[in-house]
Amino acid sequence: MKKLLLIMGDLATGKSTFAKVLSTRYGTNVFCKDSIKEVLGDTIGFSNREENLKLSKATIELMLFVFSEFSKLDKNLILESNFHKKELERIHKIAQENNYEVLTLVLRGDASILHKRYLNRIYNENRHPVHLSTTLDVFEDFKRYTEHSGKEEIPGRIIFINADSFSYQTDEEILRSVDQFMREE
Repeated sequence: MKKLLLIMGDLATGKSTFAKVLSTRYGTNVFCKDSIKEVLGDTIGFSNREENLKLSKATIELMLFVFSEFSKLDKNLILESNFHKKELERIHKIAQENNYEVLTLVLRGDASILHKRYLNRIYNENRHPVHLSTTLDVFEDFKRYTEHSGKEEIPGRIIFINADSFSYQTDEEILRSVDQFMREE
């Protein structure tokens, strides 16, 4: 059976980096929301938060379309985003229709640690403009967003990962669990 790894969770947990680590480990394709959104932002542009949110919606729709097309191949895949319930339901439907087994890795962390990382990314890492139109630089807004996203219903098989530090990306127990999933028939 084909395997689909979904990587989701809080902001600034290292989702995209971990997706790329796993992509290399398993020799499979990965599609990261941020990368796609950056291409759309550069191509289409945006001038305010509302237009930026439309780019986010278009990015998810594009990811779902690509997954649907990709699913016709006999290949595993990794998708990374801060997925929401309805998006997860659609992904699981496509997966079921196309003989994919799904494992979702959910990265969570302490809001104060993640917020510091988030601010560092904004102010010190030359982030792409499509990622800078939120009000999440205010801690209370960031915390509220994180708490809300933490309440999302996640269907199927899940591994919750503490992302307070990035050591999870090389944690042998976590990697063994994912290895086991990827090898299951």
